[in-house]
Amino acid sequence: MEIKFIIIITVALFFIALVQLMKIYDLAAKVRGEKSQEKVSRSENMLMANLMLVFMAAFFGFIIWLIAKYGSNSGLYQAASAHGKDIDELLMINWYIILPVFFITNSLLFGFSWKYYYREERKALYYPHNNKLEAVWTIVPAIALAFIVIYGLMTWNKIMYNQEKGEIVEVYAYQFGWIVRYSGIDNTLGKADYKMVSSTNPLGVITQKTIKETYIEIDQRVNDIDSILSSNINVEGKYLIPEAKLFKLREEYDKLKRRKYRIEASIDRKVNNLSVYESSNDDIIVQEIHLVKDQPYTFKFRSKDVIHCPWFPHFRAQINAVPGMETSFALTPTITTKEMRANPDVQKHWENINVIHNERKRRIGEEEERVLFDYVLMCNKICGAGHSNMQLKVIVETQNEFNQWIENNGDNKRLTFSGQEVNWSKTKAQASL
Repeated sequence: MEIKFIIIITVALFFIALVQLMKIYDLAAKVRGEKSQEKVSRSENMLMANLMLVFMAAFFGFIIWLIAKYGSNSGLYQAASAHGKDIDELLMINWYIILPVFFITNSLLFGFSWKYYYREERKALYYPHNNKLEAVWTIVPAIALAFIVIYGLMTWNKIMYNQEKGEIVEVYAYQFGWIVRYSGIDNTLGKADYKMVSSTNPLGVITQKTIKETYIEIDQRVNDIDSILSSNINVEGKYLIPEAKLFKLREEYDKLKRRKYRIEASIDRKVNNLSVYESSNDDIIVQEIHLVKDQPYTFKFRSKDVIHCPWFPHFRAQINAVPGMETSFALTPTITTKEMRANPDVQKHWENINVIHNERKRRIGEEEERVLFDYVLMCNKICGAGHSNMQLKVIVETQNEFNQWIENNGDNKRLTFSGQEVNWSKTKAQASL
């Protein structure tokens, strides 16, 4: 890595020095009273014209090599979801239209530069307008774009307006990570509100229990502020703490009071809380996504702070998570993690990754390890300094493997808002029979 960096710096410095030398040459020519630019000869023009063809051949060859090496889907392997195949087909249609246009137009560009290089005895033809040409290069692109747009809308409608609801899973984005909530036996996510968000209830899920806990948390903090203010006042009634801190404490105090009032007015249904918010009782929060092969899912997304962009690259699925609103899309995984790991292309790719990975490990004195392919959820929008940390492992497996995971919850801590464990996996398995 260090050698590559030195080479790059050396090449950059060489070009900088070359530019500076050209400037010095021009200045010296001006001092001598000479023209800074000499007349270009016909042979030099011809040389540049021929080099245009050489560059075109090299340029086209590089583009063809990139397509042959990485494929049309940029090295993301085959689509691992039902709708992913439609996305790939849409992209291929775009390739079929764009690539011929790309090669034809660039061939004309370089070809005309080669054929009509400057010669003194030849004068350029003045050709100001041609209605037929104008019509051709307006109508033909319009037809091509109309086809792309219509086909794209058909694909979009097929994916986004899929009537198959499937299992509902919520993904909550925050700087800088993800929290996942499964909807449980009733396949209905419990209601949530930002006013209920706390250190113990990061999603703001509403239940009788979380309402009481939120009241206790608010009251405790209000009492703490009262205690701080009352213990820092003199006999004259003046506070002994800095104005800035006093302002912040009073501001926090007012916010807490308003928050409690809003919860009491718009969320707390008193004796009806159990019936209104009972759908929250079987919700399960985890730090990993497990999906069943060929099982349809509806993902719902919320954001705590800024706009994030949940992206499942191998499922060809992406949508923004926007604070204050809920977005969603549906997908059906079609290839398990084990099946994808058995793919020869995937194995070859990850062998190369492991070689590079372990080379770096050896260089910093750490033990080597073998990394395997995993599906991943990423944030595809630069959302802050820790953006690169927003990666969450996604596992696609069989129904039996999922049942075992949801029952044991792997290495994750099982959380239910009702305070009671629910054997969701067995109930779901029985319901599917």
